[in-house]
Amino acid sequence: MSFNFNLQSIQQSLQKTTKSLSDSLQQNLNSLPSAEKVTSSLQSNLNNLGKEVSNLKPILQRTRRSLQEKLGSTSDISELPQEYKDLEKQTDALKNFYKKLLQVTRQYEIESYDYPPNLKESLNDYTKILNQKINGLSQATTTTEAEAVLLRPTKDKYPKTFAHQFSRVLDEVKKALLGDGEQTAETKTDSSLTKAVQFASNSEFKLGDERLEQDKLVTSEFNNKIRNILKTQFSRADRLRRKVETARLNFDTVRAEIKEIKKGDETVEVPDAKSKQLEAAEDELVNATESAVEAMKELIKTEEPVNLITVLTKIQLNYHKSATEELSELAEELGVLNVAGEDDVQETES
Repeated sequence: MSFNFNLQSIQQSLQKTTKSLSDSLQQNLNSLPSAEKVTSSLQSNLNNLGKEVSNLKPILQRTRRSLQEKLGSTSDISELPQEYKDLEKQTDALKNFYKKLLQVTRQYEIESYDYPPNLKESLNDYTKILNQKINGLSQATTTTEAEAVLLRPTKDKYPKTFAHQFSRVLDEVKKALLGDGEQTAETKTDSSLTKAVQFASNSEFKLGDERLEQDKLVTSEFNNKIRNILKTQFSRADRLRRKVETARLNFDTVRAEIKEIKKGDETVEVPDAKSKQLEAAEDELVNATESAVEAMKELIKTEEPVNLITVLTKIQLNYHKSATEELSELAEELGVLNVAGEDDVQETES
């Protein structure tokens, strides 16, 4: 076996490869930053670090000042305007009022607040759900259908309210009274009881629905509005009050520095830069206080608390009106059944 080498072709291939490697190396070298660029970048980073340290200094000074005040090591604290302090108390009282209301009325968001959990009923419910799932799986013919059975939410006809659960019990009593649906002459008087139980069950179910509608309205028109007020209006006031405290700490920090410079000698001149710093800190404190005062005045003068209580009262009133009407109708229906039952008894005796 013989091999024919084309020397010229090999040389050309090597030259191309060498040139390609050279060009690639040159591009990589060109992409490297120059010494000037590296120096400039380092200087920029150092400048940024210096700015961050400079910005951190006032924060550290405020923190130190705040700790001194809390520990009682300094008593020279600027007094804020009496109006501001009064508004702070009123704002905090109103905020506490809203929070305490919400602590109570958020119970409306719990479906079973008037029907505490019952272990035996819970076990029965779980057993019923399990049986439904087993029956569904037994009828499934594909994996997809089986997954659908397992993932399908199980709905209970009777929500966990007292009225709905009372309606459920009455329905069970009615079914037990009816038995297989056959009634003899001897059990004819039971028909009045069966009807009474049915009427009562229907009324209780409606009462349960009315209660859930009330709860839904309380949640949307009362609870959520209070949450929104706390999240927006009070959060804004709190933020402005924190700015006042920050500005006050800055002002007192500069005052303390000037006091340290003078050391009790009022003839000592204060550097212009420090005097200007004090003026700027005082202006910042005044502006922050004015903004906070305006925001707190808007909060406490609003009629929103009265409006919200009015809304809650009307929602409750509508619910109780509906409940009264429903129960009045039930009482009339039961009264008619009583009269009919007495007539039947008299006819039987005669």
